[in-house]
Amino acid sequence: MSFYHCNPNTPGERLARRLEAIGSHRVLRRLPDPANIWCRSMPVPGNVFKLAVLDCETTGLDPERHRMIEFAIGTLTIDLDGGDVVAVEAPRSWLEDPTEDLPLEIERLTHITSDMLIGQLFREDEIAKVLAGCDAIVAHNASFDRAFVIRRFPALATLPWLCSMREVDWPELGFSGGRGIAHLLTQAGFFLPDAHRAGADVWATICLLASPTSDKRTVAAALVERARRVTHRLYATRAPFQCKDVLKAAGYRWSAERRAWWIEGEPERIANEAGWLRGLSSGIDPQIENIDWISRYQ
Repeated sequence: MSFYHCNPNTPGERLARRLEAIGSHRVLRRLPDPANIWCRSMPVPGNVFKLAVLDCETTGLDPERHRMIEFAIGTLTIDLDGGDVVAVEAPRSWLEDPTEDLPLEIERLTHITSDMLIGQLFREDEIAKVLAGCDAIVAHNASFDRAFVIRRFPALATLPWLCSMREVDWPELGFSGGRGIAHLLTQAGFFLPDAHRAGADVWATICLLASPTSDKRTVAAALVERARRVTHRLYATRAPFQCKDVLKAAGYRWSAERRAWWIEGEPERIANEAGWLRGLSSGIDPQIENIDWISRYQ
């Protein structure tokens, strides 16, 4: 089942299908409009889950030094029992003046210019209305977006944050290669006209989340189910410097705040990892913390 209504009788679609029938061509289609997304007509009362899907464009990569310049939010509501889409709201986006000229590389990447931002402010009243009733937040790179967003909107730190890049098993769903939005869309047969604009990226993420899996549930339902689990995070505290290459190769990441390498996973796996760390070096003091969908991207 497709996740959107496709009219096979349009000139473009007829031509696309003729090309694909040859066997030597693959046609990428523009993302569907919000009105064309399949939505369940009669949701189960009380068992729906509303996701706020967001993205931001920034003046740089460091949330302590750089600022958000564009913020976009759309919503996707799913039925947790059936896993299908109940409602979709198209993204809305806002601009904000960082009070400094944009770096040239940011203008080239986003096509947002310093002149476009003069005097602009995020409309907090409008943003609050879009977020009203949302149960969780989804970003395609939650660790990056959350760091910027909660500095500007601290109240959003209290909601669960889900990452559609890391917490969806894209290879299991038939997607190969990278996990970037543009690559995933290409794998799904679509293209993104306005990459690196917040609204376009949000809509692309919503379309990917609305896609069905092999069991006819949506990717969004699979994401919520996985994100709800409690995992364990293991810190290789006091690991000797000479262990860094081994830890990095094993999938550990460096926490500058904790000054330690860490990895996250299911409790049984992490218990085994702790034993492996003790065998790697007697100087390592493994420390395990419970992680839920509130604390995962803090």
